[in-house]
Amino acid sequence: MIINSYLEMYKAISQERVLVLVNTSVDGVCAWRILQSMLQVDDIQYTLVPIDGRSQLEQAFQTHSSQNALVLLVDCGGNLNIVETLEPVEDCMIYIVDSHTPYDLDNVYDGNNVRLVVPSSCDLEVPRYEDIYEDDSDDENEEPNKKRRKSNEGEEEEDSLIPKKERWRRKREELLYSYYEFSGYSLSVAMMMFELSWKLSKDTNEFLWWGIVGLSSQYLNFKISRDNYVSGFAAAQRHVQRLSNPTSTSSINDIKIRFNNELRLELYRHWTLLDSLEQSQYTASRFRLWTAKGRKKLKEFLADMGLPLLQCSQDFSSMDMEIRRDVCRWIEVTAQKYGLDDITYSSFELQYGFRNKFSASDVVHAVFTVLTSPDTGTEASFLKALDTLNRHVQSNIRHGIETSKVLCTSLLAQVQALIDMKQVVSAGAFMYAVIQEGSAELANLSHPYRLLKLCRYLSEAFSATTRKAATLPFIVAAPLHLDPEYCYVVGSPAIAMGSNKSYLGRAFQQAADKINASVEFDDFDPNGFVFVFQTCK
Repeated sequence: MIINSYLEMYKAISQERVLVLVNTSVDGVCAWRILQSMLQVDDIQYTLVPIDGRSQLEQAFQTHSSQNALVLLVDCGGNLNIVETLEPVEDCMIYIVDSHTPYDLDNVYDGNNVRLVVPSSCDLEVPRYEDIYEDDSDDENEEPNKKRRKSNEGEEEEDSLIPKKERWRRKREELLYSYYEFSGYSLSVAMMMFELSWKLSKDTNEFLWWGIVGLSSQYLNFKISRDNYVSGFAAAQRHVQRLSNPTSTSSINDIKIRFNNELRLELYRHWTLLDSLEQSQYTASRFRLWTAKGRKKLKEFLADMGLPLLQCSQDFSSMDMEIRRDVCRWIEVTAQKYGLDDITYSSFELQYGFRNKFSASDVVHAVFTVLTSPDTGTEASFLKALDTLNRHVQSNIRHGIETSKVLCTSLLAQVQALIDMKQVVSAGAFMYAVIQEGSAELANLSHPYRLLKLCRYLSEAFSATTRKAATLPFIVAAPLHLDPEYCYVVGSPAIAMGSNKSYLGRAFQQAADKINASVEFDDFDPNGFVFVFQTCK
């Protein structure tokens, strides 16, 4: 059942030891970092298990549920039938804080084992209980009405001759199809946990920063629309103003969160400006930097701003102070001439000390890269991601930023390779590409979330070339780096849809059923569904 009170959930988990299962997403890690701090302050015992799929969810629950009658799922479980999946005992209570939508209706209407924590501001558009669940008291043999109605063609139909229960079943099928047709995301779970800390009067600037990073991760990974991001940003900005106290005595090492117009240039403060322009998905796609003409156009862009290549080729922190101070404004003005109208977006930056300044996007990229390392296990990646959020240890976030640069380079190299070798195919209703075994970048991209970034990258790259490509979803398949007998297949919705909701999850499942394929739908992410396909050749 749905509860709108964060306080009710926190009061329940504070009564006894709680099993916490956290999805290994950037948003989930940030949410857990906030919740963990509150649990430690209140001396609440917990068992933490990071998970990255349904199979790990089931395994963790079976292993630990006998010792914990209370379970909390963070950024997972909302779109699964939890009672059917986990089969909890009668006295086990499961609280779910999740951004994956649509929520499973069995979770919404279960009054025994499941409590789905949903902010009152979220409009779920859930079908009524009586329209979905059959009432045993209904009369199976009820006489049908003898009313007539006209069809769209004007012909009369004996629709009323259909038994009442059959009409109810047909309506139910229509409602279920409409409800589950598209998948997407709701409010960031990290921001939900910050709201909880605020209501408990435990909120701090550090908690707010982690909430902002979680919200930014949703936007930068194309999980929410710009309108939804602006709404979340406005709420975060109010909290920033509330927690800022310029009259109090503060030291240089205190956390300061400031509003800024962020460029869509990845890690440019920690890179050279030229490298950032060349490797960022936004500029690489629009300039088509995999072509000689595109690289020439980028140099024209820099020349229009009056930026010497010598300055652009230095680390951003080593550029002349005057250029470094004004370059963001110059880029924003010049970008309009080149059709880069939305090269900036509203965001925040964090500063502590004299030299430590990070934007929310910097931290998102660093944590994302650490979490999705193909060579590191789930638990190790999760713990490294938590360390990356620790501002007191500079080496962790610096390492995350450096590995993120490598990922940016790999993504562009793979996009260029697929385009140059003409391996992107239009199949009519969608476009697809297959990364072949032995590809130079496969080892660095063999993770479903990294492949989703590549999928979106390719979609944007082709949308900048042809208008038709923007109207088609994009699908990418790649063999597992460590086990080439299996492959990941991921997809992203058409850019022209103007919405971050996706129907690909349902389409993948229908296609798998149609060809009777051996597949495993294991991931929580519905936006570009991920599954493992046996013997992909």
